[in-house]
Amino acid sequence: MKFAVRLSILGLVFVGLFSILGLRLWFVQVAQGPAIARAAEEQTWIQKTAHPPRGEILDRDGKLLATSRLVPAVVVDRTFVQPDERDDLIQRLSALLSIPAGELDGAYEEAGINGRFQASTVSDDVAYQISEQLDRLPGVEIAKVPERVYLSGPTLAHVIGHLGLPDEGDLEADPDLDPNLRIGKLGVERTYDAFLQGTSGVLEYRVRRGEMIDQRPSVDPVPGNSIQLTLDLELQQIAELALEDGIALSNSQKELDRLEGEDVFSETQRAAAVVLDVNTFEILALASVPDFDPQLFVTGIDGETFAALNDARAFNNLAVSGQYPPASTFKAITYTVFSEENLPLWDEVEGVDAANQLVDCDGELILPNTLSDGSPQIKRDWYYPGNRGVKDIHGALEMSCNIFFWNIGLGTWHSFQGTSRETVLQDWAKSLGYGSETGVDLANEAEGVVPTRALFEEWAEVQRENPDVRLLDSSRLELASPFLGGDLMDFSIGQGAFVATPLQVAVSYAALVNGGKVMEPRVVERILDRNGDLVEDVQAQFVRSVPISEETRRALLTDLNRVVTSGTASSAFEDFGDGLDRVGGKTGTGQSSANRDNHAWFVGVTPVDNPQYVVAVVIEEGGSGGGIAAPVARRILQALMGNELTPIDFGQEAD
Repeated sequence: MKFAVRLSILGLVFVGLFSILGLRLWFVQVAQGPAIARAAEEQTWIQKTAHPPRGEILDRDGKLLATSRLVPAVVVDRTFVQPDERDDLIQRLSALLSIPAGELDGAYEEAGINGRFQASTVSDDVAYQISEQLDRLPGVEIAKVPERVYLSGPTLAHVIGHLGLPDEGDLEADPDLDPNLRIGKLGVERTYDAFLQGTSGVLEYRVRRGEMIDQRPSVDPVPGNSIQLTLDLELQQIAELALEDGIALSNSQKELDRLEGEDVFSETQRAAAVVLDVNTFEILALASVPDFDPQLFVTGIDGETFAALNDARAFNNLAVSGQYPPASTFKAITYTVFSEENLPLWDEVEGVDAANQLVDCDGELILPNTLSDGSPQIKRDWYYPGNRGVKDIHGALEMSCNIFFWNIGLGTWHSFQGTSRETVLQDWAKSLGYGSETGVDLANEAEGVVPTRALFEEWAEVQRENPDVRLLDSSRLELASPFLGGDLMDFSIGQGAFVATPLQVAVSYAALVNGGKVMEPRVVERILDRNGDLVEDVQAQFVRSVPISEETRRALLTDLNRVVTSGTASSAFEDFGDGLDRVGGKTGTGQSSANRDNHAWFVGVTPVDNPQYVVAVVIEEGGSGGGIAAPVARRILQALMGNELTPIDFGQEAD
């Protein structure tokens, strides 16, 4: 045979061999590729996660507020479901659980290949019914899973918070989050989620054709740590009920005002209260009305209920996020700065004796500058046409004389305008906690606003660049500076652009009466492990010390007592009971806008001889501080003093 023929035959053999090899590779990679990949995937180690019970939440006395219980749940493991079984499984579960098939199918898809998802928690009866049908429900198991139980219901809802599944933002912030594990969404459930969460257990196994073929030793879940609050459940309940009674009282009074032809703009619906330990800055009560039941979120709140609660602002913790002009409650700060900084009164108005620091509280302040039409500018006090007579700073606080405190603002403006001393009142306010977050261990805290020349000029610039943004009256944009002496007058009585939260007001009073110590308030006292042993003490952090002399502190406490015994809150405190000589406070009536009712304020202190507690109350659009807020705060102060709780009735129409 010729060499060329032999070479041709050899070439044909090689071609044949390569063709067979190529055919085999095609068969393996294309024809059998998915099956081989599926077989390999089925033999991959799969992790099954067991979620731990969250740690418990207790009040300061150890009363259980939130815990976890094990309940039956229907869990679907896609590892054990063949593709042709999916549709039938979804339909059967839909019928058994009364859940739309589309919703279940979406959860199935989202779980991914070899994924697991919890279809629903169920009653014991439904769990038993499904258990009898497991042979027709591939991949389905009845598992015991931890479920949150809120034993205190709506009480303390804003402090405790609630749970929810991680949203897109949560998962972006922490890609390691289990999308099927509920996390804290509000309150301490959110702030202390890392402590409460615990550690999930793990079971690893391999599956072939829907059957488990191997498994590794399991790791049991570790329950989360517990947290003990600084709050007292009984005091919290008293505060919340007092706010509800105050809201009802406000609406009753508004009905009387309507009958007398007075303008009433709205129904009173919201209120907040804070009880703060002035030495430790532990919060003993923190109430916000309206509230909600955290239990609604445990298995998933329906859209209609959520929308109704959201419209009512029930999820807003007004004690830390509600912003209101602090009104005459701020006069205690102006009083302190006047005394400590020796601020001048403006003596170019009638009725002011600057040398002896006396002001005639006759109901009208007539300013020497005139309006554009040539008439004098007149500001009338809240009690006009009444006359409170000539007052020093002590009597002015007792009777809440705006004219005296306006003159402090005017004297400061005319003496220090354009210098660093122009902001002496604002600087003190900021040092006492206004205009910035207090640092409380709760989310969504508001900063408030302390108006200054620098802030107004910043607002004016923003408004010039964005005409649709209205931060100031447009006429101010034409002035050399948009901040005027009248703004400092308003600030001195807690009005104007000045807004603060109830917690900020409580913190400022705590510092005033404890000698100047400012700390970050706390709602959590300690963190405990599952055996009750201490993991961490959560102590309030020191922020700063404000220099307040003992003379000024004692004088202020004495005058705060005069407010409740003979001043603007005396009617509200008539039936206080024993120990009225050890209680002090300050009323406030905050004006917000022309088409809104006034906000009612009261801040109380007890005992004045050795201050321990501050109580701050605001009734949003509630009306008079002396008439509405003072009786509410009096009820809380009675509880703190161990007195009998008396009915919340209208006090007196006072600022």
